[in-house]
Amino acid sequence: MGKNKFENFIFSVMVCFLMVVGMTIYNTFLHIDSGVNVFTAIEPVTFVVIFFVALAIDWFIAAPLVKGIVRKVSNEKTSFIQMVMMISCLMVLFMCTAMSLVATLIQGYEGSLLAAYGHNFILNIIVALPLQILLAGPVARAIFFRIFPLPVQPQAMQV
Repeated sequence: MGKNKFENFIFSVMVCFLMVVGMTIYNTFLHIDSGVNVFTAIEPVTFVVIFFVALAIDWFIAAPLVKGIVRKVSNEKTSFIQMVMMISCLMVLFMCTAMSLVATLIQGYEGSLLAAYGHNFILNIIVALPLQILLAGPVARAIFFRIFPLPVQPQAMQV
């Protein structure tokens, strides 16, 4: 998204933060008893740890893989929105795959690890994809482009 590594990192931090907030609220809601306030049930230390784990997976594993795939399947005719959608969907797929495994291991599981992981993955992907496409991505891009505006291209003079 950015013009350099610093801007890319800032954008990754913004998207990662928004996604971790959204998914933490969702997963807390799934695992608490009714009548308990979701926001008071979220442990700040756990949130911070999950955020940094997610950011590390995003920056060092998922983003390089996604950028490589997108580079191979796109060309100069690929529109900005197509690039955004490819990157967003692939990032969700890779991050949900990794973070569902992390969550399964942290929360513990009964029986098969594969079954527990598959269950967590399904529960997470159905919320993570719309969260990324409809909320986290657009909000992060809006904030990002306010901080780092696109360069204005001079208009050709018409006679």
